[in-house]
Amino acid sequence: MKNMLEISDLSVSFPGPNGKIPAVRNLSLSLAPGECLAIVGESGCGKSVVAQAVLRLLPPGTEVLGRISYQGQDLLHLSENEMDHIRGQEIGMVFQSPERALNPVMKIGKQLISPQVMHGLCSEKDAELRAKGVLQSLGLDADRVMSSYPWMCSGGMCQRIVFAAVSLLHPNLVIADEPTKGLDAANVTDLEAMLSTVTAGKSTGLLLITHDMDVASRLSNRIAVMYCGMIVEEGETKSVLSSPKHPYTRGLLGSLPKNGFVPIPGISPALSDLPNGCVFHPRCVFADETCRTEIPDLIDGVRCRRC
Repeated sequence: MKNMLEISDLSVSFPGPNGKIPAVRNLSLSLAPGECLAIVGESGCGKSVVAQAVLRLLPPGTEVLGRISYQGQDLLHLSENEMDHIRGQEIGMVFQSPERALNPVMKIGKQLISPQVMHGLCSEKDAELRAKGVLQSLGLDADRVMSSYPWMCSGGMCQRIVFAAVSLLHPNLVIADEPTKGLDAANVTDLEAMLSTVTAGKSTGLLLITHDMDVASRLSNRIAVMYCGMIVEEGETKSVLSSPKHPYTRGLLGSLPKNGFVPIPGISPALSDLPNGCVFHPRCVFADETCRTEIPDLIDGVRCRRC
């Protein structure tokens, strides 16, 4: 099946006091309709930057190189008006802080109705009916929610509302950026059920950004493990999680409570002071002199010459 999203050699750098700070380096990924690709890694590894780059939501002054192709269009070369059409209607975003994704001084009903009308999907009356229907399907009291402000709702409710706002526009691609962060176990289960419906029709793709390996294991078909701005391992989710090859992937899985809670030695380097060679070598027990001087290529889904 033809890929709906293809990211090729993406590099993202932010301006810093002493020069450019590389947040993403030479990243290439693809996503097909009906597929869920999870990008996993520790906080600060650059995975959310990838999501922001796809939607062109990065701050002014950011350097973005490479190609981000969506349905054959390079998003990095579209006009702002063209991107306004794609955001929401073509590519939807579920943000990690749902309360911040909603306007606190606007009633939720208006926030669900206006985008549908703005994108020309239906009349205001039909938009209201559709919004109520989606809210009810998510287990919410539609009339009460529509007349409420976001600050009157719990975090779990706000996450459902954001998901409703995204699904009402029927996007071809949904990006979920740390959607379970800060939610309790019950709300995580509910959100996973909602996200699983995204790819159920086999026409919509889901790009999942998460630090939670358990969530990734339950939702994704493929997984990409990211460390210090680079993909270090990629493959079928079951294969990567059952037989991890890169030392960082092994360490990440070993640090989970169910696997003994064994921490990875050392700490991640600052993006402004990355080591030469393999970026993981200062923390790797298998590193040799070549690892300290040469950046390994991603071969057969693994960026490690010792694997």
